[in-house]
Amino acid sequence: MQIRKATLQDIPALKNLYQGTIMNVNSQHYNPAQVSAWAATGERTTSLEKKIKEQYFYVAVTANDTITGFASVEADGELDMMFVHKDFQGQGIATLLIQQIYNKAAALGLSSLTAYVSITAKPFFEKQGFRVVKMQEVQLGEVGLVNYEMVKELDKAES
Repeated sequence: MQIRKATLQDIPALKNLYQGTIMNVNSQHYNPAQVSAWAATGERTTSLEKKIKEQYFYVAVTANDTITGFASVEADGELDMMFVHKDFQGQGIATLLIQQIYNKAAALGLSSLTAYVSITAKPFFEKQGFRVVKMQEVQLGEVGLVNYEMVKELDKAES
């Protein structure tokens, strides 16, 4: 598995990965209306295009360039997106991606990272040393979803 920068050509695969993960993995913690509303946000490919252009956006790929996961971080330390393909869960891909984010954070001189994390992803982030700042409900149209604002203080060991 390798990590590379995302390109605009990755958008169709990123959209499918994002929606597939929400519908097949996050569905264990969210009800059908929540899953549907959340997955529908993947239709906004212009948002993905903007993130690829403006953020530090990385993809994990197999030897034949199949995208198995992605993560992005903003210059201010907000870890914006992190998803692993539904068929590649539990294979260390999220760990590879978070290490890339730590490396970029160190290069940027950041002292902390902030992430807004699903119920599903919370145990992974806790294992990585993130702590919950607050539980919150975000609105997607008429549907509310619980997530967590989490923060990790960085030190030299992360880089």
